[in-house]
Amino acid sequence: MTIPELIRLMKSDDSRFAKPTPVDGMPDMVFTCSFEETGVDNPLISEIVTKCPVDLSEFWRIARSAQLFEDTVYGQWGLSILDPASAVAATEKFRARRFRDYLLGDLVVGRFIGDSDLLIVRCDPSSSDFGSLLVATPIDPRDNWHSISESFADFLDTYIQAGGDKYWASS
Repeated sequence: MTIPELIRLMKSDDSRFAKPTPVDGMPDMVFTCSFEETGVDNPLISEIVTKCPVDLSEFWRIARSAQLFEDTVYGQWGLSILDPASAVAATEKFRARRFRDYLLGDLVVGRFIGDSDLLIVRCDPSSSDFGSLLVATPIDPRDNWHSISESFADFLDTYIQAGGDKYWASS
């Protein structure tokens, strides 16, 4: 699916995909997907976006940021896709704190709600893994991170089909 199709799908059917696990005596989680609709308009940020993989750039042109499969009852589940400026700031913070794990071209584009995992897109066009996605865990070295997709669009598609579940962690 294309990025616009994936965004339309999440806007219209977010709760259809996510199936909360019932817990006796507790209200079910309620999942929603929301998007900040204003795309990239800052020239400095636009320059950064053009250096990213095409599908990520396209996402940011349509939606500045997003909350995907966010649990609105307990606030302990979901994924925040950062806007471009926040992604750059998060990447700088990540690089300073995790300098041994950081590689040139890493771009932190998301944070998983309820834990400290980060979604990283490889944005080094000279690298063989350009466009691929990793989940950086808070204490594990890079060798132990999950390589979860070859592209942002493929990640979104699989993430939607999994209903916002961390499909890479269940195998």
